[in-house]
Amino acid sequence: MQVSVEKVSNVERRLTIIVPANTVEAVYATQINQFAKKANIKGFRPGKAPMSFIQQRFGEDARREAISEVINQSYNEAITKENLKPISQPRIEPKVMTPEQPLEFVASIEVLPEIENIKHDIQGIEKLVVDVTPRDVDNVTEQLLKQYTKWNSVERAATDKDRMVIGYVTIFDGVEDTEHKIENYTLELGSQVMIPGFEAGLIGAKSGDERKLSLAYPDDFNVKERAGKPVDFVVQIKQVFEAEVPELNSKFIERLGVKSGLEQDLIQQVTQTLELERNRLVAEKIKEQVFRQLLEQNPIDVPASLVAREAKNIHDEIYPQHQHHDHHQHSNDEMAAFNDIAKKRVALGLLIAEFAKQAELKADKTRVFARIKEIASTYENPNEVMEWLSSEDRLAGIEAQVMEDQVMDKLLEGVTVTEKSVSYAELKGIRTL
Repeated sequence: MQVSVEKVSNVERRLTIIVPANTVEAVYATQINQFAKKANIKGFRPGKAPMSFIQQRFGEDARREAISEVINQSYNEAITKENLKPISQPRIEPKVMTPEQPLEFVASIEVLPEIENIKHDIQGIEKLVVDVTPRDVDNVTEQLLKQYTKWNSVERAATDKDRMVIGYVTIFDGVEDTEHKIENYTLELGSQVMIPGFEAGLIGAKSGDERKLSLAYPDDFNVKERAGKPVDFVVQIKQVFEAEVPELNSKFIERLGVKSGLEQDLIQQVTQTLELERNRLVAEKIKEQVFRQLLEQNPIDVPASLVAREAKNIHDEIYPQHQHHDHHQHSNDEMAAFNDIAKKRVALGLLIAEFAKQAELKADKTRVFARIKEIASTYENPNEVMEWLSSEDRLAGIEAQVMEDQVMDKLLEGVTVTEKSVSYAELKGIRTL
């Protein structure tokens, strides 16, 4: 067997493989004999038909199977001989497949790029310093109360913070847009999800009322031809609801999973959760800065198959309900965004893995255990969660996280890190009113 390897790019190899004719014919002979043993031809006992009958009836099938077997076997021998580690299925291109002639074909494969001397001149790193305050804890408590709020139908006039079920139609430039009429829309007054003046214009309305609101689209409205222009809304109020907010008492606290029912234990649990989230976000924002510089300083080719796989993972994270459907239902811009993010993720993963290898880093078992314990501490039965996370397949994911942290520590050695104090809300990117 003859093998030649062409380096198409840093991540692509093209193998031209030539197999002697006698090898192919030997496999063909084995295949046609198998057909002869199993063939059931009228007028002959099983396995007793003349070979000329067998070849006439099954020759093409036997040769097709023989060629497939020879290609698979010779391809595997070739990549072993050339010390190649494909990361994708080969793309086979037949060249010569004539009987009693050497079999020649091309196998195109993807491999991981060769990365040498990773640059890591990391500079200008900023670490956010965040205190979890009583107000942050109160915000979470308020959200918990809101999640368990009941909404009761009322016949009175609506006030701020009430909830409504409405239907409405817009009138723009004197034309009523009945084609896009909205039915049974739930709106909480004061939520500011509608254009300015809409929600305020419904204060005092009752179930069954109709109101016409003469307003104007904001100057930054997303439909440019309507930005800043007047518009009317004809609104039907179908129902009005008032909130029944639960009391923050022992019964409610127990409902949240705090067995003692004590407010101080709830505060402690919420504080712990916020601090864990704070630590995660602070670390993530440092990683973003470091890894962005790492990518900029080390541009590398990435295998298309890995990018495609990662793009699918990103798609499935964002659209879990569509993960078994055709991705082409999304726009070209969306798919391009998936691929762009995927390319960066794959490149970063390759750089991190290679840096860890060059720095001879291994996942620290103590840190792995600490990470498992930290995650489990937020659950009601930490010991059960720790056991679940320690299973072989899940442990690999935890070890990968720890390895990433260890790479971060190594990259940050000797790097000047400046601190900046921000609120928890700023860290989360929440706009405060």
